[in-house]
Amino acid sequence: MRSRSYLFLLLVLGLALLSGLGYNVRKYNLGLDIQGGVRLVYEMDVSKLTTDQRQDIATMRQQILHTLTQRVNGEFGTTEGTVNQKGDYQFIIELPGFTDIDAAMKMLGTSARIEFYGARTVVSPRNSYARYEVEKDDKSTDPAVSFRLRTGGGDLISYMIPDPADPKHRQMRNPKYDEIVKSWGEPILAGNDLADAQIDLNMSTPRPLMKFSSEGSVKMEKWSRANPQGNIAAVLDGKVLSLNPVAPDTVLKDNAVINGTMDAEYVKSLVELLKSGALPVDLKIQSQETVDPTIGKVALDKIIFAGAIAFGVISLFMVVYYAFPGIIAVVALTLYVLFTLTVLKLINATFSLAAIAGFILSVGMAVDANILIFERFKEEEKKGRGLEKAIELGFSRALPAIIDSNSCTILTSFVLMQLGTGPVKGFATTLVIGVFISLFTAVFVTRSLLVFAFGSGLATNEKWYAINRNWFGEKFEAHADTDPLPVVQKSKRWFMISLLTIIPGLIFVGIGGLKPNVEFLGGSEITYSVRDANVSSTTIAAKLESANMKGGNVKFGSGKDGEKIAYITLPPTAGLKGLQESQIKEKISTATGLDQADYKGYTEIGPTVQKETLRNAIMGVIVSSILIIVFLAIRFGVSLGNFVAGLRFGVSAIIALVHDILVVIGLAAIVGYLVGWEVSALFITAMLTIIGFSVHDTIVIFDRIRENLRRPQQGETFEHLVNRSITRSFARSINTSMTVIVTLAIIFFAGTATPDLKFFVFAMLVGILSGTYSSIYNASPILYLWDKAIEKKKGRAATLVGLAIAEAQKAQVISTRPVSVADPVVDKAKQYGQVRRRASDAGKKRTDDEE
Repeated sequence: MRSRSYLFLLLVLGLALLSGLGYNVRKYNLGLDIQGGVRLVYEMDVSKLTTDQRQDIATMRQQILHTLTQRVNGEFGTTEGTVNQKGDYQFIIELPGFTDIDAAMKMLGTSARIEFYGARTVVSPRNSYARYEVEKDDKSTDPAVSFRLRTGGGDLISYMIPDPADPKHRQMRNPKYDEIVKSWGEPILAGNDLADAQIDLNMSTPRPLMKFSSEGSVKMEKWSRANPQGNIAAVLDGKVLSLNPVAPDTVLKDNAVINGTMDAEYVKSLVELLKSGALPVDLKIQSQETVDPTIGKVALDKIIFAGAIAFGVISLFMVVYYAFPGIIAVVALTLYVLFTLTVLKLINATFSLAAIAGFILSVGMAVDANILIFERFKEEEKKGRGLEKAIELGFSRALPAIIDSNSCTILTSFVLMQLGTGPVKGFATTLVIGVFISLFTAVFVTRSLLVFAFGSGLATNEKWYAINRNWFGEKFEAHADTDPLPVVQKSKRWFMISLLTIIPGLIFVGIGGLKPNVEFLGGSEITYSVRDANVSSTTIAAKLESANMKGGNVKFGSGKDGEKIAYITLPPTAGLKGLQESQIKEKISTATGLDQADYKGYTEIGPTVQKETLRNAIMGVIVSSILIIVFLAIRFGVSLGNFVAGLRFGVSAIIALVHDILVVIGLAAIVGYLVGWEVSALFITAMLTIIGFSVHDTIVIFDRIRENLRRPQQGETFEHLVNRSITRSFARSINTSMTVIVTLAIIFFAGTATPDLKFFVFAMLVGILSGTYSSIYNASPILYLWDKAIEKKKGRAATLVGLAIAEAQKAQVISTRPVSVADPVVDKAKQYGQVRRRASDAGKKRTDDEE
């Protein structure tokens, strides 16, 4: 063992060195909610596509993705901007550090289809009696050409006009303007007829120079020869940028200059837009968001501070409670942090606030495996094993529960990765990577360091292992075999307690306390800093009502130096849709009295994103529950030789989980009613995380039930077996949950600056507290009562004990070892996945070490 221990130590040191080198390869990729910037979600408008075009939708998606990426990298001058496809028709664009959302939408949302028309209905040297004439709109800074009727006067026909629904703030396309463009017939050339765009510096002021393809050149030459001195109009997405007659004796062919009232910056942007290429289909904005970087910086500082405190508290607990193994666990935990951060940086994962919270949570969860191992080690040591044997058995016998429980967290995280976007996907990615690495560090690193410490002779004193330190329920284990906790006999009491915790929350759900945010209802969220400490959420909400913006909700977060940040949520009926950001600031500030200078950011969610968020939330809960049921049915059904019997474990776990979900929903309604917190996509993320983690503790107990079914006491009833399993698992259930609960509590009180993040952490904290209770007092009693009902209906052979006996008898037929009623079940494997004991050993007397 001594030589092997040194080898293990070298492996751990080598991995730590490689991680240290990999850590410095690249910088952190901070999320938009930390850096600040713009996030836009666009959707392809497929309503106007022909049948042939729909069949080529995959090529269109790739062309759109390429074009949008070109625009992001070209116009915004940054490779940090990202364009990602979501589903079949949506694209998510993030521009860190860019704050002008109106400019971003103009550049990215336009189809950039430049078309050249023969403007035959506009006065020209060729036709002085045409219906319309060009007129400059001196009040507008838009380069669009305006028109007026040549005879009879009339109003100026501009590209945009005030919207009758909100003329002070909103603008709309002028239908009369569109009629003028439509009167010119088919364009001379468009789309692929444009080969390139450049800035023409040969003129007194910069102008866009269009270069045509060979086919486009032929079309343009043919038209200009047939229409000498005719008007040619350059039209971009329905807006006439330039309209001029062709000079006498001039034949246009392979290029043309767009004239008009355009400043240098506009010309530059237009050229970059045209160079990136036209979109093959129009894009519709579904969601827009601008984030102030100062809020993100404050939130980042807070959550890192909370994470450091949580790491220190967990480390202190491990050292104080588990002594030398605790020190080993802290070293392994430190390496876990290094390994995880290195992997996340190498895959260029986005460190959003939610992802960082997920990482800190994973640190708390990473200790769980160590606690399960150390508690099992202490149990084996108390049975009289030597240190070396107890260490080996502690790892091998805790491994099934570790793998099964973490598998459920991984399953729910994968569901989140598939259904979530932005912060939700970042949280799930961080958590699933963290769980995989925590399994590695707990099973390999912790074991390697312990084996080295013992095998090298450095830690052979039993006093260093705090075997008799029993602060959290381990004292019950001493009487587990003879006098276990009477849990299942008092199941009605536990179910009544569960019901009493659910009812108050359901009452608040009924009176409207559960408040979905804009992600579920659609609408807008506007963020302001509030200088006046006396301004309350009810004051702002009342002013919004007075301004006819009904249905609003106001909640507060914290900013720099304790600054109050107001998050104002308004439904789609508030009349903000279609307004530019500057108009939104003006409208909200006028209504609430908040200073426009204190404006921090804006989010708008359209109906498509809203419906998708709601659908994904429901699908996430359903799919996660089904996956967990099937997984547990397979895992527990294999040991019983009966998949249907395994379903009892899976379904019992999910039924107990319903209690946790209802408790969290109820408390969400209570805090929603009292302080205005809203249910967001992050809240649903918390719910799915609870589903994975709540089952975690349940599996620890169920795994002990499965183990005891293999080795029941003589004449033991299932009631006694379940109570004995709960009693043996009581301390480790409390300890594993406690580390996560402490971590979440620290983040909640010291590390959350935004209401959504605080609600997210609060939901998980409540859910895991509830899950710890339901794992002990709901899940196992449900399993017992179900088994009791089966026995009454089908007899003892159909019960879990009966199935275990039958499975053991099958195994003994194969191994030729006789089975007695007193010892009905022989473990088919010494360890997780180990081969059955040979038949030649059948006559040997079993010892505790062989079991």
